[in-house]
Formats: sequence, structure tokens, C-alpha cells
Amino acid sequence: MAQPLYWPGQYYFYPIGNTAAVSLARDVPPDKDITLLLMGCGDPRNVLFTLFSEHENEIFSSFLQARNILPPDHIFNIFFHMFLEPGSLALLVTQCQALIQASTTLATWQTSSYGSTLRMSTEYTLDKIRWQWEQYAGMHQLPQVELLSIQERFRAGVAECQKKNQTSNDVVSITIHPSRSAGPLMMKAIPTLALLFCAYWQHGTTFTSVPRRSSATLLNPTFVYTQSGIGCNVHYGTDPVIPFHLAPIFGNRKPSSEDIMMGIRGQFQEWCTAFYKYHNQGQCTIRVFCADAVFATRALQKLASKAKDNIPIKQWHTGTISLDKTEYRVAPLTFDVVDTSNLDDDLGLLNVITIALPLLKSSANSVLYTESLLAHSNSDGETPKDFVHRFHADLAVMSIVFGICPVNFATGYSTRGNVHELISYKALHQQGQYHQLTVWKGLVCGFLTIQPQQLGTFLYDLYHAHFENEEASIFWNNNRVNPMQGVGQSSLSHHNRETFVLFLCLVRNRLQISEHDWIATMDRFFSIHKAQNSEDPANSSLKMENLKFQDFCALLHLHGVYKMDMLQQDVPKIGLFQSWAQVSPIVRVFLIVPRKQLDVLIQRQAATPTLEAGVRGIRMNNLFSSVHAAFGTITMTGSQTDPKAVFTGDPKGLGGSMPLVVSFTIPAWLLTGGPGSELPKDIYITLACKSNAQNIMLYCQDLGDRLELFSARLLDHEHVIVLPEQSDTSGHSMFSNEAFPITGSLGSQSPSSIIFDEECALVESFSVKINVENEHPRLTLQHNGSPNIRQRSITSMGITLGNVSQTIAFPFPIIGSKSRLRVARKSFWLELIVPHRNPQLLMPQEFTIDPFPIVTPEIMPWSVHHVNLQSLPTVDLANKELYDWLNPHIGGAFSKRESKARQKKENDPLMFVKDTIHSIVVRASGIQPKGASPHNIFGLRDKATKTCDTVLLVDRLCFDLSSHTIVCDGYVLPLSSPRMDEMGQNFHRLVPDIKDLYLEPGEITAWKKLLPVLVERCRTWQHLNSCQYAQTGQVPLTTEYDIIPLCACGEGKNTKEISKQALWKPLAKYYRKCYVCRKKASMTCLECKKDRYCGKACQKADWKRHKVAHHDILSG
Repeated sequence: MAQPLYWPGQYYFYPIGNTAAVSLARDVPPDKDITLLLMGCGDPRNVLFTLFSEHENEIFSSFLQARNILPPDHIFNIFFHMFLEPGSLALLVTQCQALIQASTTLATWQTSSYGSTLRMSTEYTLDKIRWQWEQYAGMHQLPQVELLSIQERFRAGVAECQKKNQTSNDVVSITIHPSRSAGPLMMKAIPTLALLFCAYWQHGTTFTSVPRRSSATLLNPTFVYTQSGIGCNVHYGTDPVIPFHLAPIFGNRKPSSEDIMMGIRGQFQEWCTAFYKYHNQGQCTIRVFCADAVFATRALQKLASKAKDNIPIKQWHTGTISLDKTEYRVAPLTFDVVDTSNLDDDLGLLNVITIALPLLKSSANSVLYTESLLAHSNSDGETPKDFVHRFHADLAVMSIVFGICPVNFATGYSTRGNVHELISYKALHQQGQYHQLTVWKGLVCGFLTIQPQQLGTFLYDLYHAHFENEEASIFWNNNRVNPMQGVGQSSLSHHNRETFVLFLCLVRNRLQISEHDWIATMDRFFSIHKAQNSEDPANSSLKMENLKFQDFCALLHLHGVYKMDMLQQDVPKIGLFQSWAQVSPIVRVFLIVPRKQLDVLIQRQAATPTLEAGVRGIRMNNLFSSVHAAFGTITMTGSQTDPKAVFTGDPKGLGGSMPLVVSFTIPAWLLTGGPGSELPKDIYITLACKSNAQNIMLYCQDLGDRLELFSARLLDHEHVIVLPEQSDTSGHSMFSNEAFPITGSLGSQSPSSIIFDEECALVESFSVKINVENEHPRLTLQHNGSPNIRQRSITSMGITLGNVSQTIAFPFPIIGSKSRLRVARKSFWLELIVPHRNPQLLMPQEFTIDPFPIVTPEIMPWSVHHVNLQSLPTVDLANKELYDWLNPHIGGAFSKRESKARQKKENDPLMFVKDTIHSIVVRASGIQPKGASPHNIFGLRDKATKTCDTVLLVDRLCFDLSSHTIVCDGYVLPLSSPRMDEMGQNFHRLVPDIKDLYLEPGEITAWKKLLPVLVERCRTWQHLNSCQYAQTGQVPLTTEYDIIPLCACGEGKNTKEISKQALWKPLAKYYRKCYVCRKKASMTCLECKKDRYCGKACQKADWKRHKVAHHDILSG
């Protein structure tokens, strides 16, 4: 249990997503099949919107009139309305009955028409979902008295939510949060959406007409039956407009309530129809997994390592996860995309990454999304400061350890808009929510090493920082400015010792540390631990640590991370263990807690205190935080030599009558009565509320200083059972003592070595040693030849010796201009030492080195997300209020550093590029200069040389829905002298309409590097085998003047809009090249109008590929 055990007090039901839908495929290559894992979100909005975002409009529209699609209007009502009209309820009941019939067993479900798309990971998942369908279908058939009782309780719950919305201190932020779905239109949307929010809670529907509201009187069963029980457990901030994209609705008009509701219904219909298209073509498989996210990911990891599994489904439940063997012969166990929703808020960031990362494929194109809605103390738009505060460590170090890093931290920019979040956060005086979505990607670079002494020191400091608030003096000192806020947050700790143990396991596996070096690392860890946490409390830096130490040691052993000396010794067969055939170093203790002992918690229904188990005696006191709990009974089975037990759960859970059974693992020697332990007759097993400021205030008077709910003697066999526990090493890999050498053109290369600063808190630099084994470079060294070094990418350097070069990859972005090279001419080795790159401390000119990385050979932008322009709505440039929202939105694109550089007119190429983009947007939209008409043709002209070899044609402005910003949909016309001669007068007629944008020093080079990224981010075509990028290994092809930097694969693709413009139309043919030979094309496929050819021969040669790509889709 890598998270604390919380008492199951009041938990809200979130029937509707609390953020706008995003495309989960936006950061992966557009032409690849992908696997996605959604860890924390039971709402389908992101799945539906992802499918909608990836579709092609002409295919999508052919399914709008399909007869067997369920009526989208009714589906919308069922999904979002608390009260239904008779027709919607009838459809819900009919469909649930069909689903019940198809789900009698797991086998019948998997072979049903539904099972082709919707798969079940476990039999328990199907049972739980089937139970829900049965309740939905049968609720309105219940006896009248029972149904009336449910309806009265639900309406009372709704009234309580309305009261809370009106009286809560958070009332302003509650009404503001739905407007975040309007993105840059957020401030404009607040008044209207606040009224709609109140109307939704008053009437329970989104209907705006009185007759429709009056007809919706039937309680919607899907809002009644939840894991929190039967009734109204709906969160009081639930709002049906939140999942949708409101920017086009508010940005293109002044919408009425009816306009807004029609808009979101239209979006929902489009999403559902896109899903039907994928289902009908068998192109989408969704596997449902009902389990706690932490336990579910652990089960997948265990299956991948082929280890035995005995993992609970969730807390407060007796069952264990049993993945369907047939299903998981083909189901993926690692994923291209892992989306963690806002689990960060419930589990903590360290927990989320630790459990998610092992399931992410090892690729630079794999993506991990983390998300938070909580306003952290450093929520000011600066990701590094926020993460440093939450990790308790430097972000660069944690990124290196994880093998992934936040993209915007590595590059210094983001393509996701958050100006509206900052504005609302500041308007609420840093109260309420702050939505932060972070994209994490890998930097694949091979092996790396860290000196064990330094790594051990860093890990101990991290451990100390995570748990120092358990010490009262440190806690009150850290919260001296606002102690009451500290009291409220004291119960929100997301981490326990098992969190850190699993993190250590991840560190070892990700860094591939040999057993020898890992033991040295942990020896260093515990040498510091021993020095700082002596048995004498007066000399201990963490007095509470002595109470948690045995918990930590047991978990290290249990997960195969490290074996303490005390746990490597044989446990004597005495006392409890005298009849056991073999005594394991770790045992599991079960404590049966009578119901009446829990009254103090049951009476405070809203409270969710953290619970801990304990083992204490006359002189001994140990606390254990990795506790599993469930209501039921436990029965001993097995034999005296091999004791076992069977657990029977209470079907009513908290509402039942059976006792509470808690279990936890401890070192067996603690129960033997030997040295350091106590006699078994003097040992008590306990369950208590965790000792923190809030629990002391709430429960000390009822429970006493120890906050104990119940205690029983170890020898009380009615309430205490002890069983063997086997160690789990499924997540642990063994590595050799010698790192695998990397062979290059110059010679063998050592892994990258990480060099910490003196405090072992920050990374100073990386070093790589090359043994020069190639004969020609060795001769160059002997004759005093000097190696040439230069930075090749954001994470790599090139070393050239004579005419031989070798590329060296590093585990994190670097600053090549500050590198050092040591040369041993007699021993024939080179050592390159390079500092890591911190975007917050970079000089502006250092951004010019690979500012817009592209992953090869997939040709996928690493730092800029993909957009499907066909699915993006157009910004209405005729809207009179366009200036009011667009100007502050694009003006907020500059970081604090860039804003200062802009004011001081400093030389900052990235800021210059943003400034030029700003100029393009304001002119293409017509909002600047004031009163001007939109302009759509721009030339990028170097201010120094007055030359121009790039023309941009902007067709329209679009809302980038997933990212709450806007993009320009247009074309790039790269120029060269041969092309200019070929275009002749057709281009010269265009020249008078070109608006020259004069670029500052260094900016033209940055634009040449950016252009391939801008092309790739909206690519819908595939690169050819003859692609110049693949042939040269360079993206862009060049940054030189008068030479085209882009490959020819995209020329002539998606140029339909060019033909609609009088001046652009004559140039269209220059974009169109033969798909096969790239010569001028004179004919187009008559049936699909997709690809162009120079003649019949090339068309015939391409028919096999062309038929599959276009004709088969049309006929299907």
C-alpha cells in the first residue's frame, strides 16, 4: 500500500469530468497505432474526444445518419441530467437490459457485439459493471415506498449541495471553474456560465425551456448508485458544461443559454459519432479495469514480470486482482501514452510517477501526462519551482532519475495556453483551483552512472525532506506563517514508507545499477540515517523516525530493495513460531477490530483521518503505515506448520455488521521476545489515527494521547492472527557490475556519469570518457591534433578527431558552449564534461541550439503537440469583441524572462520568434493595427541583409481546443532561386500583398529550425522512403539562405484551400508534385482526388499503396 490508509468518510461522486476534454494522441506520431492507459478517470470524455480529433471529416460525416446509432440527444440526457424525460429513461432501461443479457459471464460478454470494442480486464470488473446496469434497469420498478425514499434522499442531497454552493467560502471559485473550459474566453464566459450552473442544480437538467424542464421529472439512476452508496453523493461543483470546449461558442458570438446548450450537445454528438465510426471499423479497443489505480498498475507490472500476484482490488475490499488470462495474452502491458488524470491531487506526484512510469514504453515519443487542480504554493506558471517544492528535490535530478522530464522545463516553452488560469488564480487572490497539465517525455540516451556515495546522500536527503513534517517542531516551524492552514493540510500527506521504497526500486531499475553499486548506495544511505537518527531522542534529527524505522526496514526487505543485517539472520522458532516449518523474515499481522471501537469515526461521517497500525510493549513502540483494511471475518486454515487464512468480506462494507480486519507486515523478530524485542505477553497490536495536528485536535479527547482506536495483546487469538509473508521482487531487476560499453567511430565510450554538487542536491555536469581505438584518430592525437567539439542537439555533442566523428548522447539537456574536454594523448582517451541545461538560468543565445527538437526516425516534434486542423473550429474574425480576448491571450504568451527581455530590447532569439508569431496573429486577425483588415500573406525578411526566402500564407485562425489557445492554419512557401525562376510572374503578382516582417539577429536561423516542426505538427500524410530528412539525417535540411529547409514529402498535400484564393491559385501547382517521382504533376486520381501523378505509369506503379490508403477506406 504505497499510500496511507484513510478512513472511508464522505466521498463525492464525480459523474462528469471536471476539466475540458483533451486529445490523448496529441503528442505521439499521427500515423501510428497507439496504446493508451487512462489511470484515474472513469469519465469517457477524453476517449471520445481523442477519437473525434483523429478522424477525417469526410469519412466521419458518412456515419451521421447510420440507423443503429442510439439517439445522441437521449444519450446526452442520460449522461448529464439528474432528472430524465420518459423517453430517455425508457432508452436507458432498454439498453441496460440488453447489456445485462450480454454479460451473464465474462465469456459471453467478450464474444458479444459489445465485447468487440469494450473488453473487461477482470471478472470482478464485469460483475461490478453488471451490478450497476441491474440497478439502473430496476430502480423505477422498486416498491413505491422504497423508490420514494430514494427520491427524497436524493432531493435532500441536491438541496444540501445548493446550500453549500450558496454559503461556501469557495462559492466564487465554484462558479468560476466551469468557465475554464472557455480557455482564453474564460473571463467573458463567467457571468453566463454562473447562471447556467445555478439553473442546472435547481432543475437537474440542461434544458432552457420551461416545458422540457417540466417533463424531466424521473430520477436518473446513473446519478443514484455510486461507490459512496445510494443517494445524492454528487460533488457540489458538478457542471455539465465543463467537459466541452466553450471557446468557439463564446469567441464567435455573444451566446445565449440556448446557444451554449446547443453547442455542447452538438459537440457530444460529434464525439459519439466518431466513436461509432471506430467501433464499426474495429479500429478501437477499450479495456475496462475496475480497481484502485495503485493496485491495478502493480498488477500489470507483476503480470509483465510473470510474478505471482496477490494484490488487493482496493482498500476496504477483501478481493484480489485476477486478470483475465485469455484477454492478457494479447492485451498490452506497456503503453505509448499514460494519462494519470488528476490522481496527483489524491496520491501525490511522487506516487503517481512511481506507479505509472514502469508501464510507459521506453521511447522518446512515449508520453506521460500528469495533472493537478490544486493550487500549490508555487502556482505561478513556473513549473520548475512548483515541482521542486512538491518533490522536495531539484527537478533536473528527479528527471534524470526517472528518465523523463517535463517538456516545458527542458525547452523553456509550452504550446498549451494557461493565461486564463493565471488570471483567474490571481483574481481569486491565489485561492481555489489552478489547473496544471504537464507533459513528460523521455530522453533516450543509453546507460548512465551515478557515484554510489553521491546517490546515497541524495536519496537520504530526499527521504528526510519527505518525512520531516512528522516531527512536531519542524511541522510548526514550517507552518509558522499560517498555522491553521498547516493544521488543515497535516492530514493530506500522500506518502508513506512504502512510497519511498517503491521509488527506490524504480531508481535502481531505471538507472540499471549493479548489485555491488546498489549495496554501496544503500550503505551510504543508512550510514547517514544512523548518524542523524540515534536512539537518543535528544540527538535525533527526526524523533518520529525511530517509531517508523521497522516499517521501513520490513518494506525494503519485502520488495527486495535492501536487506538489513537484522533481517538476514534466522528467526528462532519460539513462541508464536515454534510450530512453523519455516519462519520468514517478514510476517503479516491481522488485527480484528470490533465495530463498536470505530464509533468515534463513524459518528464523524465527513472526516477521513489517516490510520496506522502499531506494535508496542513496555519499552518498544513501532508504527506501520502500509495497512490494508476491509470489513469481514478471517478464518484460520492450513496447519500448525504452514498456517493460512481465508477472508470473508462483509457485502455491506461500512454499512454492515462484521468487524474490521486490518493487516500489515512487520519483521518477525519483533515478536520473538529476543534482543531488541519484548516478551510476547507484553506486546500489543494497535490501530490508531495517525498523530498529526488535525487528528490531535479532532480525536485526542475521545481516544487519548495515543489516538488508539483499538488494541489487543499479541497472544489474544480472538483478535490477533500472524501469518508468513513472502518477499516480492517482481519489480526488481539484477544488473551486472560492469556497464555495457558503447562503441562508436572513435572507439568505445563509457556511460554518462552524473556529477553532483558538493551538497549532492544539484547536478553540476555530465562526463563521458572515450577510449580512442580507431587508428586514424590515434595518429591525429599523437601528432598533437586537436579534437573539435560542437553541440548537435538538445542532448548530444559531437567530437571530431581528424576526419572521424562520434556523437555522444546525454541523459538531460546540456549547454555545449560551456563544455570542457580532457585529452590524454599517450593513453589515447578523451573525457568530455558538459554542464546540464537549466532553462531558467540560460543565456538567451543558448536557446538557439536545437530549440525545437524533432525525434527521428519518426520525424515527430518532441516539444510541440500535434493538431488535426480539419477538426479545429475557425475563429470568426468579424466578431466585434475579438480584440477584447485575443489581444490579452497572445500577449500572455511571453514568460517573465521574455517580457523583461522584450522591454529592454535584449538579444533573445526565442523571444524574437514569439514576437514575430504575435505580429502574424494580430495582423492575420485584423486586431492590430486598430481598424485594419486581416492580412494573410507574410514574408520573413532578415533585418540585416534585407533578404527573404520564406513566405507564410495564413488561411484562417483556429481554436486549438485541447490546449486552450489558437493556431494559424496556413501554408509555408520556402523559396530558392530555381523555384523563383519556375514560378515567374505568378509569384510576382503575389509580391505586393506580402507583408514583410523584419527578423532580428539570429531569428532567421531559429525560424528555419521551427518550420519543420510547424509542418510536422499538422501532418496528415506519410513521409516517403526517399525523404531527404531520412537520407541526410538532418532536420531541417539547412539553415542557409536561398536553400529550402524542408523535405519534399509534404509538397502538394492538403492544398485545397489555396485554390480558393485568386492570388494563391496560380501557385497551387508548384505545391503539387508527382507522388512517385516528384516531377511536375499533371493529373489527379479521379475517384478520390487525393494524390497527383505525372502520368499513367506512375499512377499504376503506386496503385497498390494508393488503393489501401484511400479507396479501401472510402468503400468501407
